[in-house]
Amino acid sequence: MSTNTHPIFPATPYAITANLSAATACTTRGPTATAGLAAANILAFVPVSTSGLRIDRITVQASSTAITAPTAPKLVGLWRHEGTKAYLIDEFQVTLVTPSTTVPCFTLSKTYTTLILPAAFSLYMSTTVTTTANTTALTVSAFGGAY
Repeated sequence: MSTNTHPIFPATPYAITANLSAATACTTRGPTATAGLAAANILAFVPVSTSGLRIDRITVQASSTAITAPTAPKLVGLWRHEGTKAYLIDEFQVTLVTPSTTVPCFTLSKTYTTLILPAAFSLYMSTTVTTTANTTALTVSAFGGAY
């Protein structure tokens, strides 16, 4: 049996942000076939890559166009897609925060040590409550490295 005696490190930094400013609520947590993702309101987030990705951190942030609009309590789902189905792998709990010109908006970051996406894999996202641009919009960002 061969052994990899040399660690593999990402070659380039990776960052991407997706917009949940007009996302319709997703009502499932079950595995979802590729053909059913759009109908289930599960949205593309991190596309497939040539050699795979390591995701170190994901951040969910309120981003409504009204600076004082409160966030609505909801969950943001993170789905791993392996080419034929998407599987819910994590959830982010969005809580009510009423920002102002002196109070920051809602933000939540999770750090990962084992979120590796092989070359044919991608990430999708969803929300359990429909969002609108001027009140409950969110952005979701992923940071890591490409192999």
